[in-house]
Amino acid sequence: MSSFETQTTKAPTGRPTIVAGVTASRFGSLGRSLEHAAAHEFFATDVDLRMAPRAPVVAPVSSRQHAGLVRIRAVWIPGSLNGMWVERRRAGLWRFLDHAAAWMGLRTVILPRSSDVVRGEFLGAELRRRMEAASHGAVRLAIGINGSAVHRGHDQLAQLQSLRHTAEEWDLDIALDLAGDVPHYLEAEAAVLRLLPKLTLVRIPSWVSTSGELNANDPISRRVVAILADQGYAGTISIIPARSSLLMPWAHSYPSMSEEWTRSSILDQYDRQRTDDFPAPYSSPELFREQY
Repeated sequence: MSSFETQTTKAPTGRPTIVAGVTASRFGSLGRSLEHAAAHEFFATDVDLRMAPRAPVVAPVSSRQHAGLVRIRAVWIPGSLNGMWVERRRAGLWRFLDHAAAWMGLRTVILPRSSDVVRGEFLGAELRRRMEAASHGAVRLAIGINGSAVHRGHDQLAQLQSLRHTAEEWDLDIALDLAGDVPHYLEAEAAVLRLLPKLTLVRIPSWVSTSGELNANDPISRRVVAILADQGYAGTISIIPARSSLLMPWAHSYPSMSEEWTRSSILDQYDRQRTDDFPAPYSSPELFREQY
């Protein structure tokens, strides 16, 4: 094999699956999230139920499924359920996950580590049994990591490496959530390298605001996507919709043109990585709007 051929085969060839991140309301409703994701041509959704006391009701979700709307690729759930009507809420969660696994293409369920659950019974063991029965191994379980909760200093990489070892020991995947208040000291490149190859899902905030401005306050997710592209990461990237300042705190924020632009930017970064070893030049917000 010639030296030229050797060099070209080293180029990353992976390409991610990009989905729309949606969050259920406190009543478990997805609103019109599936409709908006379909309208903006997203392959699937990544549903966050961690702050919803109730899971979405199967009947309305099922009716949208029959209408040909997008699939549910991943679901984030709390580590335990507590409070009033816990058994009813638990049953509702299992019904929703069973339906998503059987009919809507569910591939990953993410929950926190058992050590992070301070109250109530950890759902991990029962979740594994139910997903095995519902999907015969097609649905993977993943440990969810919040970027805002990663340790500072030298303990940071040791913490992440320990999580990867736990995932390897229990045959779990890892999902990284960068959509919250992620601190500036997160060593993005080193974190990704510590978590690969168990890292299969990354949540990032939209890179574009609802007004079309480039979000300059989020350097972490752009650095993470850069290293993912460099490594040929072919897992799932979930884009969390930008919120308008006019929305009430409890109102839904739906996938929009801003998330389409973010998706295009991510794929452009992957394409540049295949053909160019040099970083892309800085793009001003004005130039960004002209390009997209």
